[in-house]
Amino acid sequence: MSTYDLAVIGGGPGGLATAMYAGLRGISVIAFEAEAFGGQLINLYPGKPVTNFPAQARVLSGDLALRLAEQAAGFGAELREWAPVEYAGLAPGGFLVRVAGEETTAKALVLALGIGRFSPRRLGLAGEERFLGRGLEYRLPPIGQITAEHAVVVGGGDTAFDIALSLRQVAHVTLVHRRDAFSAFAYSQHEAEDAGLEVITGGEVVELRGGEHLEGVVVVLADGRSVELPADLLFVSIGQVPDLRGVEEWGLGLSGMHIEVDSSMQTARLGLHAVGDFASYPGKVRMIATAAAEGSTAAASVERYLLSPN
Repeated sequence: MSTYDLAVIGGGPGGLATAMYAGLRGISVIAFEAEAFGGQLINLYPGKPVTNFPAQARVLSGDLALRLAEQAAGFGAELREWAPVEYAGLAPGGFLVRVAGEETTAKALVLALGIGRFSPRRLGLAGEERFLGRGLEYRLPPIGQITAEHAVVVGGGDTAFDIALSLRQVAHVTLVHRRDAFSAFAYSQHEAEDAGLEVITGGEVVELRGGEHLEGVVVVLADGRSVELPADLLFVSIGQVPDLRGVEEWGLGLSGMHIEVDSSMQTARLGLHAVGDFASYPGKVRMIATAAAEGSTAAASVERYLLSPN
């Protein structure tokens, strides 16, 4: 059984930042990630550009994830990816984490669970399974590998806008959003307008058409008319389906998709902290930069906890 000062469960930006800042402070830390380190950045759309991370005017999501992991490892954090946690609970003097039957103990624990082992939200249309990987995508391939001529992107958030603008390098792109207003930042919307991106608001994709490969999509417009758009690539960006199954059976008293924390990222249980999408507090802004800042705060709080007489 291995013992550390701190164990981190989750390897998204918040978890990696926690591990990095903990290592910087001389805290022995191990981090576990169920898939590849980087969370959604690398497991969902590694080729999507990130333009709102400080000091990085434009960086690919996958590259940002790798840099965060390399920096954490450089400060001495032990990173275990493709290591889903089976159980986490209390132990004498701290906490116990079990992965693949192997137990690790730590004096403090940080939960960076995000939304769990998420899966992309689907459209719910006939033919979705048939066209998946044959023109229909929920995870963005590298732009250089895309050979589409006509692409349709469904969604109204920053990810949808970033992907639509990126795809304009290789294809004619139409963005379809079922509402009139977008949730994307004003900057992203202005950039799309300046680029002349074709946008359909109040529209909904209701049918997929094609033979062995996707050839087009049918969109119902706000006025009830239907139009068919040519599309040999349909990228769907309408959110993720969270999956935190199993954590309620851990020995930490967890329930629901979030846990309340104070300004030091401390939960109601001494020594247990949370960062990233799993952490909840008034006024929270869910961004990569916020998760990184929460990691710094959590690491400082863990250090104070370790130095306290408890």
